[in-house]
Amino acid sequence: MKLRKINNNAILGACVIIMMLLCALSISQPLIFEKQMANREAEVKEKLMLIRSAEERYRAKHGVYTGDFAVLVKAKYLKAEDTLIPYSDGRKFSLAATTIIHKSGKQIPLMECGATYEDYLDGLNEEAIQQVTEKASDAGNFPGLKIGDITKDNDNASNW
Repeated sequence: MKLRKINNNAILGACVIIMMLLCALSISQPLIFEKQMANREAEVKEKLMLIRSAEERYRAKHGVYTGDFAVLVKAKYLKAEDTLIPYSDGRKFSLAATTIIHKSGKQIPLMECGATYEDYLDGLNEEAIQQVTEKASDAGNFPGLKIGDITKDNDNASNW
């Protein structure tokens, strides 16, 4: 049996190529996640704007917001598919409505609608989703995208 001499240069070259690939992957993964997140957020924002418009039309007619998508769909202010968060496997946006009393005694109707990162980033890098969720929570922000606020009047502003 004849033994082959191992070429150290070939082994070293293969190790260098493997290390270069690992470095490239470690750099590209966050960039790919950011791009996918931006694309998904664009779709979620579009739906949130539709929901805000539907709620505004409902309020113009009834004087208050509704916290029920079925009411908006039944009144034909919104399509049923617009209540679903893109990429979430059929989950609905959260929707809440209330009325607060201002210091002057005036009643102010409020609404809030949102989707968490975990909902619309479903299927992407779990560690990256956890990082953006923790970053938002640590900063005291909603961990996702939302419009309006049921704790204070913000004229249904978005958080983006």
